[in-house]
Amino acid sequence: MFYILILLSVFGVNAKNANMTELFVIPIHPQHFNWTLKGAVDEFSYHPSLLNAPDLPQWIHYVYSKVHHTGYLYGVPPINQHNLELEIVGLNRRTYETRRKVLPVNVHRKSEVAKYEAQLKIDNLNVEDMIDENRQRRLLDVFKLKLWPESKSDLYVTFLASAVQLGARLPLKPNEGEGVVLRVGSQFEFSSALIELQEEVKPLWKLISCPRDFKRTTVDRLFREEGFALDWCAFRLMTVKETDRSLSQQHSSHGESDLMESHLTLGLGQNDRWSRPAKSQIPQRSYVHEFAFTILVPMLVMILLVVLLSLILCFHHEGISKRNKETPAVQMVQYAAVQRATHTLRSLSSQREVSNTPSEICSTTLSRSRTASPNSSLPRSNATRGASDCNTVYCRPNPPPYSGPNRKQVVAEWLA
Repeated sequence: MFYILILLSVFGVNAKNANMTELFVIPIHPQHFNWTLKGAVDEFSYHPSLLNAPDLPQWIHYVYSKVHHTGYLYGVPPINQHNLELEIVGLNRRTYETRRKVLPVNVHRKSEVAKYEAQLKIDNLNVEDMIDENRQRRLLDVFKLKLWPESKSDLYVTFLASAVQLGARLPLKPNEGEGVVLRVGSQFEFSSALIELQEEVKPLWKLISCPRDFKRTTVDRLFREEGFALDWCAFRLMTVKETDRSLSQQHSSHGESDLMESHLTLGLGQNDRWSRPAKSQIPQRSYVHEFAFTILVPMLVMILLVVLLSLILCFHHEGISKRNKETPAVQMVQYAAVQRATHTLRSLSSQREVSNTPSEICSTTLSRSRTASPNSSLPRSNATRGASDCNTVYCRPNPPPYSGPNRKQVVAEWLA
């Protein structure tokens, strides 16, 4: 016992109190480890976990604020949650010194649990911004004083989570807030102003999330004046039972995106909730149809075309026989004679070109021209020139000499 008191006095360990179904926040400062800031902004880092466990419980989350240079533990204790102890390990990044702190958390049962909740999504803030007690008080005052006066005595925050953790997208501009989703609850029924507000934004429920400044309602100015830019597509009024609350907290601990859909809205029962399917329940995609359409169908078309062309070519001789029958016999004989003559001439021409060389052709032609032609009246130099020219490849025989008509024969014919 003495050693425990010494540890409590050295590390300044004080038990933290938390109420079931109500948001609690535990800040972590360097002073908790007897450290002081010496100019460095992010000189210290913290790693919280459950005592003798590697991680935090599912309903407790940790976030570090670079603006306040402080870590925050936040969460909503579920129903029938027992007391627990958290272990926080601090690291000095400059000297690499580590220190350990055990933080007891006493969870108490809340006497009046909220039965009616209103869900909001704020686009321009982060989780560490909504942890601030002053901001929470300003938000609750909007409901207590203007929209939900009946809940003035017991209105409190029942849920807080980052919109990105629930499936929303990061903003395009890094300096804009990621967005937070929170719920405020009370045991009193909804006011007429809240019911009318839900009817006003109900056409937007078909959208999962609205762009910033997409729609402004009649009460939007009440939140804008306090610095809250709401996404009215995510506004819901919910009636929560004790069993529904425990199930919703289990879903929120896993970061399910169905909280954005608000499955606990008015008129919806437990059977309307979406649950994550098992891997064995997910159907497997079959590629049989794709294979049939991409491979088999073109192959069948090609086979049909081949068969059709084969039939046409195989039975085309019937047309030839029919044509021969209709053609007269005389025309067929003439055609056959022309074909034979053409074939004969072509064969003789080919044989002649193969057997005779150019020199032989020239000598034969020259000798024939000398013997067959009459006596030439031209000088013999021409004949000599023709013989010498026959040595070329393209040699032609000299033309026969020109001889005029016989005068005696002409006179005899004229006298006769």
